[in-house]
Formats: sequence, structure tokens, C-alpha cells
Amino acid sequence: MKNTYRLNTFLAAVTGLVLLWYLVMDALAPAAILPQLDVMLLCGISLVALVLEYYTGPRAESRNWPMVVLLNAATFALLSLAAGLLSGRELGRFALVGCLVSTVLTFLFTAICDRLASGPAGKAAPPALRRGALPGGAGLQRPLAVMAGPFARPRP
Repeated sequence: MKNTYRLNTFLAAVTGLVLLWYLVMDALAPAAILPQLDVMLLCGISLVALVLEYYTGPRAESRNWPMVVLLNAATFALLSLAAGLLSGRELGRFALVGCLVSTVLTFLFTAICDRLASGPAGKAAPPALRRGALPGGAGLQRPLAVMAGPFARPRP
């Protein structure tokens, strides 16, 4: 087990810190109006966990998507239940929406990172990105200069 569950560990840590912040704010400032547990908060939690996972080292193997879905649902359900913020139907809805949001963002983030890691010489890169693929052998420099129009500075 090299890096298999690193994303889920970061997701649990970030979710736990956010829910702990909710509990501390509720205990110390009960009159404070806290932000709702909504989709934007779930997106933020998931993106922070994804960025932490990306910058802590390379992924050694591909993702096991059924385990990603299962662990995302368990993370959002169990941590919000342990915090005592949600119960019943709200807990199930929060876990389901959190699982869906986190899984979709994980898929998109992984696809983007894999695409960027392939570089311009990768098989997935479109032919226009390779140098000399466009007429005149300019790659993307020529279309970008044409799109700039009258504001483009002439090249020396």
C-alpha cells in the first residue's frame, strides 16, 4: 500500500477540521451565524484534499473508483454523524451529495492532472499543440498572433 488511500486520508482530515471548526464556533459563539453545510462547502473540502494529495507526491497507481466512492460516502457520513451536526435524512442526503461531489471532482481533477502530465508530446495531446502541426510550421504561435489582431506587437 503505497499511495492507495492518501486522498481519502486527506479528505477525512480536511472534513474533520471543518466539522471541528463548526463545533468550536457553536460552543464558543452560539449566536454566530455559521455557513450552511452545502454543495459549495463540499466542493471546497474536496478540492483542498485533492490539492494536498497532488502536492504531497506522485500517484503510484491508478485509482480504485469503487473504493473512492465508498470511502467518500463513509467519510462524509461518519464524520458528520460523529460531530453531531446532522442526523436522519439530512445525514443521508449530506453523505450522498458529498460522495457525488467528491467523486466527480476527483475524476475531473485526476483527468486534468493526467492530461497535463502527458505534455505536448503525449498521445492525448491534440495535433495542433505539436510544433509544426499547423500550416507554416508555427504550432500555436501563429494562430495566437492572428487572434491578437491590431494589438499584437511585431516579433523581432
